[in-house]
Amino acid sequence: NLSQMLVKEEKYDEAVISLKKTLSLLKEVEFTSDMVIILNDLGLCESKLGHTKKAISYFEQALQMGEEQAIKQYKSDIYKNLSQLYQDEGDYKKALAFYEKGVSTLSQQNSLDKEKYVAELQERYETQLKETRINLLEKEQKLGEAELQKAELTAKRQRLIRNVFIAGFILVLLSLLILRHQYVKRLKVQQELSLQREENADQKINQMIKDYRLSAVERYQQGQDEERARLAREIHDGIGSDLAGIKIAFEHYVEDQQEKPQTKRILTAINNACTDVRGLSHQLHPPAFAALGFTNFLGDFIDQISASDTIDFQTFFYPEEDINKLPDALLADVYRVVQELVNNILKHAEATNAEVQLTKHYDHLNIVVNDNGKGFQEHKKQGIGLRNIKERLSKMKGTLDIDSSASSGTSITIDIPLKQTM
Repeated sequence: NLSQMLVKEEKYDEAVISLKKTLSLLKEVEFTSDMVIILNDLGLCESKLGHTKKAISYFEQALQMGEEQAIKQYKSDIYKNLSQLYQDEGDYKKALAFYEKGVSTLSQQNSLDKEKYVAELQERYETQLKETRINLLEKEQKLGEAELQKAELTAKRQRLIRNVFIAGFILVLLSLLILRHQYVKRLKVQQELSLQREENADQKINQMIKDYRLSAVERYQQGQDEERARLAREIHDGIGSDLAGIKIAFEHYVEDQQEKPQTKRILTAINNACTDVRGLSHQLHPPAFAALGFTNFLGDFIDQISASDTIDFQTFFYPEEDINKLPDALLADVYRVVQELVNNILKHAEATNAEVQLTKHYDHLNIVVNDNGKGFQEHKKQGIGLRNIKERLSKMKGTLDIDSSASSGTSITIDIPLKQTM
């Protein structure tokens, strides 16, 4: 049965539960001999689990029940189990005592078995002799038919009772198995729901953290833009005005010496300083695309750099009309990103050619900036410029890919999703 199978598979915890249920059923129908077997098996399982006191209790109950019901055929096994249990516990005195009882009981049982066997043979012989006599009497008198019919009815009734009991026992076991299966299934569903709730909570927390970080980045970049605007005004209104005044004063001061080489050099330096200040002010000031359109604004910025530097910049915008229709906040971030990449080329690349490509697709904006410069090493990919770019892209949920080598220059690819941004 199920209990014996669990014991053979050494699933002792489950076997104890099953054996206890079987013991309860046997107590209800008063199957004493089977109860002795179950108690013995419970003692074995508890001993395997290390529950010595429980094991001894079950073995003693089995012995007591065997004595009360004169069931002796299991006593030797129970004595042997108790002997082994006390031996494992180190109580060798009791172990020896129960071992001797087991040997004595086994010897007595063997003797009783022999006597029983002889008695059974004698009984069989007498039964056979009786049946022979009955047959002879039946032939002579044809009596006993009613008694035989009665015996058959009794046998049928006993078989019916036995079958009903077996069916009921099987039904109870099936009910217990079904209930256990439903309980395990319900417990599994509850565990899955609990895990799902924990995962949902973790996702919400992570999203809150992510939103907070993006908000912090936006505030930081907004502060940067405000500071850029302030610096641009200071440079234009302060340093720019001062340089213009210096230029006018110097021209007036050297009015009669303007053809001298030294005067020309100083005027050239002043003009260059004025140009640099205007360019720096233009770069720092937040972009305004309303008048020219974004692509023209960005193109003019790159053309001015290309005209004043040795690097030949090429620009490609497609389709320009769709790009110009993108939100101003997005275009402002794109402008700062491209501006940062172009400045990196001017400062570090030592390139002669570079190109800036913007392509609007259905669901994302693609930016590619290439140069034929000297490239840069892996450890320099964490500079301030690239860090600012990554912060802006993080806000726009964009991606950045850098391919750089000393032989082929640098290619930077950026993809910005439009559905999330727009």
